[in-house]
Amino acid sequence: MRTLSTLLVTTSGLVLAATGGTTAALAQTGSTGQSVIAGTTDAPAATTDPDAQDDATRTVGTAADASSEDIVVTGIRASLQSAQTLKRDNVAIVDALVAEDIGKFPDNNASEALARVTGVQVGRYRDEASGVLIRGLPNVQTTLQNRDIFTADGRAVALQDFPAQALSKVEVFKATTATNIEGGIAGLVNIGLRRPFDFKGFELAGAIRGTYNDESRKYDPIGSVLVSDRWDTGIGEIGALLNFSYTQSQYLNSIRYQGFQDYLLPDQQVLPASVGRQFTYPQDIGLFYARGIRKRPSLNGSLQWRPNDNLEVYVDGLWQAYRNTRGDDFFGIPIQAGSPTLRDLVLTADGKTPASFNAQLGIVNGPSKQVGVEKTDTYQGAIGAKYTSGNAVFTTDLAYTKSIVDNVYYSFDTQLVRPIAVQVGLNVEGSVDFTPTGLDFNDPASYNFRGFYDQRNRATGKQIQWQGNMVLDTGSELFPEFQIGLRYANRDASAQSGDRYAAFPQLGIPIAQVPGVNAGGVIDAGFRGSDTQKFRSYYSISANGVLDNITGIRDFVRGGLVRSGADAGTIATWAPAIPGYNAVNAFSANEVTYAGYTQLKFAGEALGIKVDGVIGTRIVITDNILDGTSAQNVSTNGVPSTVFVPVRANNRYVDILPNINLTFHLTDKLQFRATRTEALSRPGFNQINPALTIQQGTIGGIISYTGSGGNPNLQPIRSDNYDASLEYYFSRTGSMSVAGFYRKIDGFISSFGTQEINPTFGPILVYRPQNAGSGQIKGVEAAFTTFFDFLPGFMRGFGIQANGTYIDGSQSLPPVPGLTRTTGSLPGVSKWSYNVIGLYEAGPASVRLAYNHRSANVDSYTAPGVFATAYSAPVGRLDLSASYDVMPNATITIDATNLLKQPYKSYVEAPAYPRDVRYEARIFSIGARLKY
Repeated sequence: MRTLSTLLVTTSGLVLAATGGTTAALAQTGSTGQSVIAGTTDAPAATTDPDAQDDATRTVGTAADASSEDIVVTGIRASLQSAQTLKRDNVAIVDALVAEDIGKFPDNNASEALARVTGVQVGRYRDEASGVLIRGLPNVQTTLQNRDIFTADGRAVALQDFPAQALSKVEVFKATTATNIEGGIAGLVNIGLRRPFDFKGFELAGAIRGTYNDESRKYDPIGSVLVSDRWDTGIGEIGALLNFSYTQSQYLNSIRYQGFQDYLLPDQQVLPASVGRQFTYPQDIGLFYARGIRKRPSLNGSLQWRPNDNLEVYVDGLWQAYRNTRGDDFFGIPIQAGSPTLRDLVLTADGKTPASFNAQLGIVNGPSKQVGVEKTDTYQGAIGAKYTSGNAVFTTDLAYTKSIVDNVYYSFDTQLVRPIAVQVGLNVEGSVDFTPTGLDFNDPASYNFRGFYDQRNRATGKQIQWQGNMVLDTGSELFPEFQIGLRYANRDASAQSGDRYAAFPQLGIPIAQVPGVNAGGVIDAGFRGSDTQKFRSYYSISANGVLDNITGIRDFVRGGLVRSGADAGTIATWAPAIPGYNAVNAFSANEVTYAGYTQLKFAGEALGIKVDGVIGTRIVITDNILDGTSAQNVSTNGVPSTVFVPVRANNRYVDILPNINLTFHLTDKLQFRATRTEALSRPGFNQINPALTIQQGTIGGIISYTGSGGNPNLQPIRSDNYDASLEYYFSRTGSMSVAGFYRKIDGFISSFGTQEINPTFGPILVYRPQNAGSGQIKGVEAAFTTFFDFLPGFMRGFGIQANGTYIDGSQSLPPVPGLTRTTGSLPGVSKWSYNVIGLYEAGPASVRLAYNHRSANVDSYTAPGVFATAYSAPVGRLDLSASYDVMPNATITIDATNLLKQPYKSYVEAPAYPRDVRYEARIFSIGARLKY
């Protein structure tokens, strides 16, 4: 073979240096659900990913080489083996999770599963994972079966909408290649679903679980059913698959919070006076219960037709839905309003903030019932084919995606009927512990009606996408394969919203006079297992009381506005049955992308070491047409008016994204990778809305104007990525790896005020999102997986998975009051995170005990008050999953999540200034899996 140096000289003129990769095939699953090494897998299914086609062939070949050992593995070992094979044989640096059997993915949805992956961090709220970060960045491209998928007007899909029961694999590409769809500087997450040719023949499988949430004290069902078959016919082999999944969760998160820190007001008194005035204290305190019921039905199907060995055609369909009805309870007490005297105040040991005090308050706001109904429907249909002609393989895929989000939101606000006193303890087990007195808070007569908020919004997204690829086997030892492909996508996105608010506390109307209130009651308290915060519940209208009586409540508001002498504009706003859409809040966008790539695989030797890899380039042209409405709020002769002006903007940018990936096969078990890539993340459609709102004000008695809006000229965030990985595979289910990465990022988007020349008003200060920030991320990952097969007897069933990530990231920061620094850590990114998973599998029994930990991280740099930086404290979770095969086709499962029930905590500046503490539920479940 020719040497590596010759190879690089030969290819140096092809592209710029960069990195590589895309998917490898998953080991196929037989009709028994077993992952088989010894030559029993079916041929790789058709895929639009050219790298996957090649790696699939390579994976099957490796399996055949091992056939003499005649080893069959199942269960956890099979999943680990498939994931390890995918990682090892891929041309990119990629991690994967694989379900070796139907309905046996280890977590409830795709987001929760991703939390186990090295270098991935997730946020959690309302008892589920969301907000995926890869190596510290949220800008993740999402694909389904290697084609683009999204939710409504967003750039990515809500991964938590994919139920685990439907998944066959989840792949995390930490560096993409020319063959991957562009759009994520963080990387790419590909969701794999099953197709009928994944099975040997007829397959009927189902799973059902019952869950219990120990915060809401509610029971919920989770279930799925899959049927698949394949037939030999006169026109070739045909397969059909249909899978339905349903998950439901009645959740409750219980939150105690103390507001952002501020100084004493000038006229505010403190007793005893000896404590001084050189301290900060929270602006408000309160309770918040995030509660509701969430449902996710999902249906996917697939048809495959193989008329001969050279051609395979498929049709895929997906419908996934999200239904969430929430009835949150909020009771916030302002302790700055009216400058109350803080009595019996005791400072903390450092003298920087109070430990406790009490205060006599005036008439303050009472509880609010915040009700929302959220509905999402996402559809995707695709038709594609794979054709082999001689030494060339052609693939094509045409898909249509439509996603719609419809939400309504209401807030029923009250006011207390008379003044109250409050005893306050601060930083008690992470936040406030307070007791209000002076009223019977369980009596509806303690509350008057204050106001009502009424809002609706709708967002839609549509896309037609096509891609075609060719993989050519060149027959050359040096350049064995050449890949080329084209992609076209035409995307529409739109959003509109409207809201209105009415308040007339001066009328002093008891809430009992409002329709639906009498059907309410004392709310269910949370904070299970905690002795802190004795005051936990109070009277409130129920969520159903609002939803079932919304017409009557709106009529009540209209009557109250007339009684209170509201202005004509406010009365007109409430005249329609539902809120009208605000033209300024609406936008529509059309985005067309054209992409083409070439990629060359190479193989050679350097100093006796086998080397292979890919080098390629992806060229992307993006064209945007953006429509919005600008508003100019002006005053003529003292009469305010608003002028609406339609506005359209266009934008085009071209990106060249080169990649190079090298793999050095040091031994049969040890390999080293080095990659470089370039990537981009496009701005959100809401950020490029061309609408501009102009407000009139006065400075020093002189009329002035300011504006705010989107920025149609925003460019993508772009990054240069460098990766290296050393990987040692010492058994079929055993490996260890260490990886380093560096990201140089340009174009972080922040909102800034700049002077613009407006054709009507001249020079004005306009706040728009700008490509103004740069940053970098560097870090190290390590992972280890093995079963202890060397141990005697039952002990060989034990195994372990462990991984850890260190991330050091920074970005430039915009000017913010209270913030003196100009650079800072990336929000949402923990410097340290790790997973330790204990495994046991022997005979019919398997157990998985998983611990996940994240260190503290910055939440934001824009907190109001004295301190601008908000943080999340370290947090850990312990989850248990166990199953037992009572017979070959029947399995009993037991699961428990969040066993430690370690609450989430946040603070500003330092832990001495806590913000809130959130108690999330333990969830226990028992279920069964059946198959035929």
